[in-house]
Amino acid sequence: MGNVLPQKSVSDMRRHLKIIADGCSRFRMLSLNRQLEAAQLLLDENPPIDIAVLGQFKAGKSSFLNSLLGQNVLSVGAIPVTTAVTRLQYGTKAKALVRHFDGNITEIPLADIVKFTSEAENPGNAKNVSIVDIELPSLKKYSGLRLVDTPGLGSVYKYHQSASEEWLPSVGTALLAVSADRPLSEHDLELIRELIAHTPNIILLLTKVDLLSSDQQKEVVAFFQATLNRELHRTLPVYLYSTRDNTDEYKQVIEENIFKTICADRDTEFLRILNHKVRSLSQGCLSYLNIALNSSLQADMNRENLRNRILNEKVNEDIV
Repeated sequence: MGNVLPQKSVSDMRRHLKIIADGCSRFRMLSLNRQLEAAQLLLDENPPIDIAVLGQFKAGKSSFLNSLLGQNVLSVGAIPVTTAVTRLQYGTKAKALVRHFDGNITEIPLADIVKFTSEAENPGNAKNVSIVDIELPSLKKYSGLRLVDTPGLGSVYKYHQSASEEWLPSVGTALLAVSADRPLSEHDLELIRELIAHTPNIILLLTKVDLLSSDQQKEVVAFFQATLNRELHRTLPVYLYSTRDNTDEYKQVIEENIFKTICADRDTEFLRILNHKVRSLSQGCLSYLNIALNSSLQADMNRENLRNRILNEKVNEDIV
């Protein structure tokens, strides 16, 4: 849990969410339900800030997190592996909790995590796993944060994609992993477009940079920024990473510029993220209502045109 948030900020947020919730219920804006639920949960529980590692399958997400942790906690492999969302945070002792969709929670040894999070051991998520929560004493330096590993997007396993997309509204800071051997794709751009609605913090993580020379790394980063500017009219921070070469150097840069920066004023950052989600929900509601209003006006116009045509036909018949 975070510290106690400013009461006025909490009250204002709660009031705004109540208005949005009433509007969603009244006008049946079902598409916003998941966003609304995520924002309300953040406000009610004040949990650690979720720093989610997202991206296409085999982008090196789990390997990156294992490298940060300094131990192989998460499943990695040559084929799409991660089948369930996995969250890691500080705890006084190492433990893992498996949360199932039916509400059951089971504590398991760390060595058994793979039995619930990998495609090989849990094909098609047959074990009905919602989320796996892991606590590690080694994450004390990231206290107030929660690292999140997500199933890869774009693989043949469609439920991997649905699991990640269902979780997106909960993201606090998004680290979008892009492998150096297949730079920024249209799928990555589409994911960024979705993330813009959920978080003010989107960061690109170029993984496997050991495959590139120094000049090639600069060329790829320049390509990223040019593409983002052309397609999304914005640029994003880009960080490099390799689990093979200069790992400690890359890790230090990320820790200093991302994790420590957020931890330094966690509650202010938490409110900024929550405020972004509430504003996005408000914009979503207004957009929906404008579309509904325009559709209604168009329907009224169509009805009036039809009425006039019928009347004109009647007049013509009378003349004949």
